[in-house]
Amino acid sequence: MKHKALSSAVLLVLSLGLVIPLPALAGGAVTGGATFPEQIVQEATLLQSKVEGAERLVQQIQMYENMAQNMVNLPQSMIGKIMQPIDQLYGMAGQAQQLGTNAMNLANQFQNLNASFNPQLTSEYTDHYESITTGLNNALNTALEAANLNPDAFTTQAQAEESIRQALSNPNSRDALLQGAVAAGQATVSALTQMQQTANTEATAELTWRKAQLADQTGQTAAVDELNNDLNGTGQTVTYGNPNFGWLN
Repeated sequence: MKHKALSSAVLLVLSLGLVIPLPALAGGAVTGGATFPEQIVQEATLLQSKVEGAERLVQQIQMYENMAQNMVNLPQSMIGKIMQPIDQLYGMAGQAQQLGTNAMNLANQFQNLNASFNPQLTSEYTDHYESITTGLNNALNTALEAANLNPDAFTTQAQAEESIRQALSNPNSRDALLQGAVAAGQATVSALTQMQQTANTEATAELTWRKAQLADQTGQTAAVDELNNDLNGTGQTVTYGNPNFGWLN
């Protein structure tokens, strides 16, 4: 599975530690001992919390956007306050990218361990996650460009913060910067929501499949027990017509 390149803004937050560390995926586990369906449910739950967090950040930035419209120049103290949700927002965007990668890894690992699961369905899940993260990447770049910021210039935290501070300090670019931040936040919320919906659908499909596997295994065990009981009691074998157990016919 190929992975699209992250935007420079996302690379920035990932490389500079603005992203809250996610649980390790060593051995494919989000948490120790969890089954793959449980891990997908955990992924969906984590995504839901991120959706709510991103929505709060967007609301904060919109509040500052409304306040700034009535001010000619922003005091430095206010610029510092505005920088906080914007920094957190880029961190959230980076987390969204990482969560998409985590979900793709879980889907592929589940398929590797359960070869009889529908590989086409797994491919659709991983393609969807990748499409969402790619769409988010493009939306972030578009938001930066709309704010007259060059995405390629966001190579270090210092450069990014300086560019944003300059845009906020300039009345001619401030509104565009805040509008771009809101747009980036809304794109992040949308991406996280789509990932959560995909994870929920995937969890349901995997659970349904595992239940069918268990039912099949239980049926085979019952048939073997019945055959053994009959042989022990009468010495006669029983003919079964169930096509699922052709080895007993």
